[in-house]
Amino acid sequence: MGDFLASLRAVDMSIGSASKEQHEKLISMIDNLSSDENWEICANFVLSELENCSSPQQIANLQNSAALFACCCCIENLLKHPISSHPVSDIEVQKMSAFLRNWVKLYVNCLGGRIQSVVLKRKIAQCVCLSVMRYYPKNWPTLFDEFLSLFSEVSAQQMCPPLSESNPILLNLLDVFLEVLQELDSMVFNRNLNLTNEQFLRTSEIKDSMRITCLSPIVEMLTLILKSLQVDNAREMKLISLCLRVLGLYVLWIDIKLIVNEQFIGILRSLLQFTELAVYQSICFLLKGLVTKGMPAFPEKLSLILGLWPQLLQPLINAPSIVKVLGHTSSNPSLDNNRDGNDSEEFVDFLQEFSNCMGSVGYNLTISFKELMASNLSASSNQGSTWQAAYKECSEKLELTFNIAINLLSYEDNDVGLAVVMFVQDYLELLKEKAQGKPSLSNGSAKTKISLELTADRLFKLQLLLSVLMEKIEYPADGTSEEIEDFESDRQEYLSLVRGIARVDSGLVLDGIQSLLQHALLQLPPSMRVEEVEEAVLGRLESCLYLFFAVGEFYKAPRNDHFAEGYVYSTKMRELMTTICCSNISSIAYYPIQLNFFEIIGRYDKFFNSSPKVLFDVLAAFLDERGLRNSDIKVRCRCAYLFSRLIKSHKSIFSPHTEQILQQLEDLLPLDPTPELPGLKSLNGLPKPPSMHLLNGAGVADPSRLFSITEQSFLYESCAHLISSHSSNSESGGVREAAHLFAMLLQPTLLQFPQMVRLLAQEKVPDVAEARGTVVKQAADLITRTTRVMSPQTPPEPEYVQILMEILHVLVGSLALLPPVAGAPGRAAACAGVRAYIHRLIGSIGPECNVVVKSTDASASAASASSVSDDAGGEESGDDGGSNGGRTASNLLLLAISTANSHFLAVQHSNDPGVPLQDPDIRWRELREHMPLFSQLAFRYKDRCLPVLSEWLPPLIASTMRALAEPLEATQMVAITERCALRRALLQILQSIGQVLPQGILIALGSDAANVLVSLVSLTEACLEAEDAVGMRYGLAFFLGCITHFASDDTFYENFLLPHLLPLAFLSPARSNFPLNDAQFALTLNEAASCIYALNSARVS
Repeated sequence: MGDFLASLRAVDMSIGSASKEQHEKLISMIDNLSSDENWEICANFVLSELENCSSPQQIANLQNSAALFACCCCIENLLKHPISSHPVSDIEVQKMSAFLRNWVKLYVNCLGGRIQSVVLKRKIAQCVCLSVMRYYPKNWPTLFDEFLSLFSEVSAQQMCPPLSESNPILLNLLDVFLEVLQELDSMVFNRNLNLTNEQFLRTSEIKDSMRITCLSPIVEMLTLILKSLQVDNAREMKLISLCLRVLGLYVLWIDIKLIVNEQFIGILRSLLQFTELAVYQSICFLLKGLVTKGMPAFPEKLSLILGLWPQLLQPLINAPSIVKVLGHTSSNPSLDNNRDGNDSEEFVDFLQEFSNCMGSVGYNLTISFKELMASNLSASSNQGSTWQAAYKECSEKLELTFNIAINLLSYEDNDVGLAVVMFVQDYLELLKEKAQGKPSLSNGSAKTKISLELTADRLFKLQLLLSVLMEKIEYPADGTSEEIEDFESDRQEYLSLVRGIARVDSGLVLDGIQSLLQHALLQLPPSMRVEEVEEAVLGRLESCLYLFFAVGEFYKAPRNDHFAEGYVYSTKMRELMTTICCSNISSIAYYPIQLNFFEIIGRYDKFFNSSPKVLFDVLAAFLDERGLRNSDIKVRCRCAYLFSRLIKSHKSIFSPHTEQILQQLEDLLPLDPTPELPGLKSLNGLPKPPSMHLLNGAGVADPSRLFSITEQSFLYESCAHLISSHSSNSESGGVREAAHLFAMLLQPTLLQFPQMVRLLAQEKVPDVAEARGTVVKQAADLITRTTRVMSPQTPPEPEYVQILMEILHVLVGSLALLPPVAGAPGRAAACAGVRAYIHRLIGSIGPECNVVVKSTDASASAASASSVSDDAGGEESGDDGGSNGGRTASNLLLLAISTANSHFLAVQHSNDPGVPLQDPDIRWRELREHMPLFSQLAFRYKDRCLPVLSEWLPPLIASTMRALAEPLEATQMVAITERCALRRALLQILQSIGQVLPQGILIALGSDAANVLVSLVSLTEACLEAEDAVGMRYGLAFFLGCITHFASDDTFYENFLLPHLLPLAFLSPARSNFPLNDAQFALTLNEAASCIYALNSARVS
């Protein structure tokens, strides 16, 4: 073993192994060493190696050696053993006690007390901590007493300041002990640890024993040493800071009198006389622990804070480094000088800790104040003077803390300000809401609200706070993406404070926005060029716009109309909107300003109901380079959506100008089918999109790609609203003109759609194919979105029906180009797009729609849109054939659905090795997403759709059964979940169809309905195995309908109900995996009982 450890000693862990093989060999050797019987050898090796170290280089070699690492691992493994499997013996405790004691003594005395090794110190602390967890207090109750006895031995030596010179060994021992206490907190005591019940009980046992036996001597020892340490000595100052920080960790659960006493408070006051930031930071941490310690808010917590204030908090606030930050009082409205870019990192860290401390003080003061106010409601008169004194002092400290919080919020580093946000929120909630001349919502029975009067001084502070917040939410002009992300998160915190101010005085926020906006507008150059605008002005302007947009969320107006005559702030809101819309600030090419401008237009679009003239200035901003043609993609994309909302809300105003607006939009409408893949270009493969001529304007050739197809769908929707509104208001033409324009609008997309699908089918790269499938779906969704505007009523006008069916012909015909195997890359997305359009037509064109649609062949799918619209006169006919060889729209829709089903129900499983199959969860998801089409068809067309159902429902069930029969590994969790969802979806649609078509369900199941029903019984039973109560309930509900309508048939009763369904309904609830105490399974049990009851009732009758 000695040779083995000697070989490990030569391996330097700090630089790693020379090769992968040596590294694996080293790990194997360490594993072999880490056994219970070797720990004593390892302990002796550690002690002997440390004892032989006589120079810093030898210490460095030891702490980096694999031998030390292996030995410590072996010792730690012993200490980590569960007591249940590795009981503790007295011999083990004695040996471990001797080893740890000798290890600590050797370390603190090494090199005459001048040793500095973080690694060795950490290893000692970890082993002591693990020993506490394994042995203390049951097996080693004197563990801490033995550690403290080492201090008695060392402190017997010279104690003359500075201790780093007279007694460095004592400082080493203190350093190790503090490391042990820190390690105990991080591993055992910290409140943020997620402990099991067993670990929590063990932690409580250790804490209770420490409270009784050793905490008092530990704190007394630390207090004694603290009195001898000097702040002006670097090492001693670090130990002072560490000692205070450790006490700050432990004060949360120890007796507070150990810290809050005259001797210890005196030490802290003496430390505050120095200017060392590290010491100040540790004092702040300790004070935070004190004020957050669990105790009644009144009177104990309030008394604690009021007692600490003059002795520690006020001297801390008066410290020169703090005065520099808090130099601006509430009488000074400007906090701009409260920023110093030259502040050191150490100062910022201290200021953040100070902010944490004051935030905790303020938060606990608000709670104590509420308890104080509540106690006065029932206090007797003889306690009035005491209560008044407490109220006065608590109020004063609240105001002082609020003043400090405002200054901290104004500091440049956001982490400093965020620490007091919670307190400021609570303080704002205490303020009484200013009367706005509106009726109270209180019914008189609510509890008395504890609040502070909104005095002139407090109102001034709110104004000051608002000015700080408006500065904090300014968008950073040169921030990185990570900084912007952090800023957006911080901005929401600051916005919550603005919301609190608005609750207290709503007019204050609007006045602040208007004042700053007017000031910023006066500083803008006439050219509005962003290069000529000062960065500070840009920030203020963006801040105003963002806040004005945000106030719409927390200023509730009737029917969300902030400009209604009865709304209390309608005049102010109207003034602000007029200023923003008429100021030309949208011309400033600065992304946050332009984006906020259009967001404001979208949120407050009801303003234009009373100011229609301004609306056309806003429309111009949308249509030029400020909006839809903006150089920033975020502005363009957002404008596409907001533009559609604006057009939809005010289409009657825009209707006379439809032609001009459509001309402006023409060059933005051609679709670019290039899939969006990062780093990949020139994947189009299509000719340039054709230029559109919706009216008599000239199209723009070769348009650059400004939008994705998803954003363009909003533009198409806008065009559709304009066309619809224009035609409804037109004196001539009417629906026929609108149909012509709609056909012209969609013609290029219909020409492109088959080509997009063809490119998808030809794509060999899976990632690109998925992207192409997304493009196809986006194009289909665009068509669907546009047609919803075209014919919102049901049934549609005959002129529109012809166009809808022509679109259906193109979309369904394109499905034949798709690869026939389910799960092929891009296929699911393309099918989903087409299926969504079919869903839309089923809802729009019902069985009663007898509009005759002129027949079309394959060549007609690319016919010009003008011919489509010219032929779209449409005829109402009850003749299914039609006099001109056409069919009714409802019949054509059923035929198209039948054709589409042949493509939707793709190959799920194949024995042909040449047919590649995707993962089962991908294939099954595609199959499951197709099922709702059958339910909707049955609901809408009822018996009329039985031929389609009988043709395609059996193949759907067969495909599903084959899919569910595929074997899965236990590790395929996603596929197992998808299989359960697929089974449930099938049973659900069958139950839905059975409800709609109770007499026709057996016809829908096809000629082999008997065997299908037996398979469905097995499927329902499989739900129980998968613990799917909902799926099982769907299955039983389906069978309940079958019993109700077909139980009178003797063959059905004897061949299916008795041998198959009755055992399922009767025996399933008796199985052990049917949990009767589960709510979902209880509902399933009711369904099974209903089946049994229906069976019995049917035969009795």
